[in-house]
This record gives sequence, structure tokens and C-alpha cells, in this order.
Amino acid sequence: MMNDQNSQKNVAKADKQMRDDLTKIEEIKNKVKAFQDKRGWGNESPKDISLSIVLEAAELLEHFQFKSGREVEEEARLFGPICDELSDVLWWIMSMANRLNIDVAQAFERKYKYNEDKYPESIFASTMTDEEKRKKYYKIKAKYRGSHPLADKQDD
Repeated sequence: MMNDQNSQKNVAKADKQMRDDLTKIEEIKNKVKAFQDKRGWGNESPKDISLSIVLEAAELLEHFQFKSGREVEEEARLFGPICDELSDVLWWIMSMANRLNIDVAQAFERKYKYNEDKYPESIFASTMTDEEKRKKYYKIKAKYRGSHPLADKQDD
């Protein structure tokens, strides 16, 4: 009987957990804000929040140091720490959005449309090799930045 009660509690708890397919960005932003408000936090400057995003991203990157992508994918012990660091990055992104009153979904949609124009599907065919894609990518980078050291000059 005790196991049945525990199972029911676990199911109820699981129903309340956040999941990508059920959670709105606004819910995450509100959760971050409520946590910060309860502790008297959340008044960091945008500069300090930006630094925190970079620091947490560096901690995420540390799990990939000296490993191939395949090694990381196959190392089960890294899954939890990678989730933690990715969540820390998201935390600070939501903190920045709260601090500057940014609608993350609108900002994402605007940037997505910009990237569709900048990196058109017609140029980056799925049948291209990685090397061909890299050449096209650096050529576009050079166009938008004025130059890029890895852009092939002879293709112009």
C-alpha cells in the first residue's frame, strides 16, 4: 500500500513538472523572477548578466574539452552536468529578458527571419558537403563583416 501512495505522489509531481512541449517562455521568466525576488536578487546590471551568460556558457563548454562530439554523446555521466549548465545559461538569458523587458519569442522570431534571409536554404543545400557549407558560411560572414580570414577570395 505504501508503494501505491508513493507512486501516486510521484505521478502527481511529474504532472506538475515543466516540459518543453507544455511550458511557455513566460513561465520560465516568471519562475526566475519569483526566485530572484524572494532573495532580493535581480537587480544586476545588463553588463553583469551578460558576463554571467558567458561564464555559464564557458562552464558548459568545459564538458566538451578534449572530447569529440561523439564521445560527449556516448558519455552518460555528462548528461546531468550538461543539463545543469545549459539551464544556468537559460536562467541568465531569462534574467536578461526580465531586466530589459524583452519578449524572447518576438526577439527569436525576428532573428530567425533575419537568418532565413542571411543563410538562404537555396545556398545551403542539404546535399552539400560540410566543406562546401563552411565555404559558403565564411563567404557570407565576410560579406556582412567586410572580411573574414577563412573566406575564399578566389570565389568572388
